[in-house]
Amino acid sequence: VSVGDTPIVIRRKLHIAEPMSIDEALYEMELIGHDFFLFVNKETMRPSVVYRRHGWSYGVFEIDTPENVDKQK
Repeated sequence: VSVGDTPIVIRRKLHIAEPMSIDEALYEMELIGHDFFLFVNKETMRPSVVYRRHGWSYGVFEIDTPENVDKQK
C-alpha cells in the first residue's frame, strides 16, 4: 500500500486470528520465531497481541472499543 505521494510503501498482510489462550499464542509466537503474535483471546474473545519485551519477559495487548468498555461498567 502506498502512502500518499511519498516513496513509502507499507506491506499489507491478512492474518486469520484464531481463538486461543495466551499460553498457546506464546507457543505459536516462539514456533514461528517472531517478536509478536496476533490472536483472539478465547477467554475474552478480544483481538489480542502477545509480544516479547526486553529481556526474557512477555506482554499482551487486548484490543477493545470505548463503547464496549462503557458497557462493562
